[in-house]
Amino acid sequence: MSGLISHQQLLNAKKVLYMTHLAIGDFVYQGVWLSALKAKYPHLTIDIWFDDCRRSPHEWAGGRNQILTEWINAIGDFGDIYPIVSNIAEREQYITKAQQQNYDVIVFVGKNRSTQYAKLARTISKQALSVATTSGANFFSNWLYFNKLDGVISYDDIADSTQHITELYAECFKQLLGLTTLDLVSGYTQLMIQPEEKYTQQAQQLIDDLTGKDNTKLICFMNHLSTADKKDYPWAQLKTVMLTLAQLYPQVVFIINTPPNKLMSVQQDVEADKELLALKIQVFTALENFFQLPALMAKCDFCLSVDTATAHLAVSMKVPQVTIMASDFKLWQPLGDSLILEGTGKASSVATDTVIDACKIQLSKCIK
Repeated sequence: MSGLISHQQLLNAKKVLYMTHLAIGDFVYQGVWLSALKAKYPHLTIDIWFDDCRRSPHEWAGGRNQILTEWINAIGDFGDIYPIVSNIAEREQYITKAQQQNYDVIVFVGKNRSTQYAKLARTISKQALSVATTSGANFFSNWLYFNKLDGVISYDDIADSTQHITELYAECFKQLLGLTTLDLVSGYTQLMIQPEEKYTQQAQQLIDDLTGKDNTKLICFMNHLSTADKKDYPWAQLKTVMLTLAQLYPQVVFIINTPPNKLMSVQQDVEADKELLALKIQVFTALENFFQLPALMAKCDFCLSVDTATAHLAVSMKVPQVTIMASDFKLWQPLGDSLILEGTGKASSVATDTVIDACKIQLSKCIK
């Protein structure tokens, strides 16, 4: 099937700029299609712009930049990266750099701030073949920005007609670039991660220190924090879950994953709690390299995660999990061996008893 950018146009192109407001979970599902584009058209240089067009960055922007840059570079299929900027002047520098690249094709895939990306695409190049997804655009923005592009498709219409984010991105890349599942390099519709051996060895050392090399232990990976408060599972509720599981399964040990900026506060919470100090707990964050995280997850028997990147990484690493989601958003429910617990508005609305019962179902599969 031909997309808005045709097969011949891609054969004739040399440089592609792919633009998106890329979160870590997004890249789990978009990355396979970008690699498919590179595999089908190996002559293309594919640069990635994931600066999210905000006036000022969130506190997690630096960590996201590091993770995505390490991950994108490790895949080896892509060229320059334009990360989330720290100020407007830095964005202007990236725009100037992009303008000098003489891109033949500019593609935007995403939901949020599509109007800003449409404006940015034409600021970078008035000549490049530019196509995009649109979402929530009004008549004025259609007339002012999207009419200047070479083609658009409706993200919202595709979302309404698909059941999962894998299907949504498959349809976007088909309509925009003519890619199909036959073009996928691995056959998977999400990235399957293979960390370097050194990170696997580091993970094993952490596990050995935590378990005393006792292979009867059940290693539980817990991730209760996200980039949005409503998605977080409160510490008090997580504590109740862990204490109950420890009573039910004396062989459990816990790894509590945190963002780098929350590492010290979570460690302090554990060290200040006499009940938790009686458990085998390791607080963790990937400080050296992103791949420390999936390498460690692969060594775990079970994952409890809120609606954030670790829920999707658990599928990539084939780890059984329970996922606490703030609301019924089926497009983003992780696949694989996952039990989904849906809250009403906030993750905290999911009762601890519900979480414990779901954990028991998954842990029963892991008893050694």
